[in-house]
Amino acid sequence: MDNARKPLRIGILGAARIAPSAIIFPAHATGHQLVAVGARDKARAAEFAKQYQIEKAYGSYQEVIDDPNVDVVYNALHNG
Repeated sequence: MDNARKPLRIGILGAARIAPSAIIFPAHATGHQLVAVGARDKARAAEFAKQYQIEKAYGSYQEVIDDPNVDVVYNALHNG
């Protein structure tokens, strides 16, 4: 990663099983930061955040989107 670039601060919508392989491991490997996860169930989001060392857990997706510390949002929600 270019040293002149700041790491992206990533928020995740949904505490889904796809997130580790799709965004969590790649983010860590490239020096980016996972700063928030949101789920409909705040307890599930908190458990997920603890497991993957994510700073904030929210009980809604909108809170992740509205967080001023989130630069990029990854949507791990099921297509439906």
